[in-house]
Amino acid sequence: KVLDQARCGACHTPSLHTDPAYPVELLADIAAPIYTDMLLHDMGPGFSDGLSDQSATPSEWRTAPLLGMRFMRTYLHDGRAATVEEAIELHGGEGSEASGSVKQFQALDDKRRAQLLAFVAGL
Repeated sequence: KVLDQARCGACHTPSLHTDPAYPVELLADIAAPIYTDMLLHDMGPGFSDGLSDQSATPSEWRTAPLLGMRFMRTYLHDGRAATVEEAIELHGGEGSEASGSVKQFQALDDKRRAQLLAFVAGL
């Protein structure tokens, strides 16, 4: 629910359901809390790396899983963000599909913003 406050959960989907026939029993048929939709999204020219990869354009990126964020020291695909908050803010560049979510994040009061940042940083 915390991610829904800023609509981050639209792309960083809280869980995906695993295949019931997955060969590792503990991971079969569960809601895996990975916080991604595994889809490509246009993040605008500010995220462009100038490279195309199969059908992905230079500004399209697969939603990164947020699971494991507590182990990160830099953020985004190239490590350009030093904090979770900076990474969120950088999602709001021109042409980014996530710019609406960034506006929602910016509109949060200080308490809710701190809660969201603590939640993401603890994943």
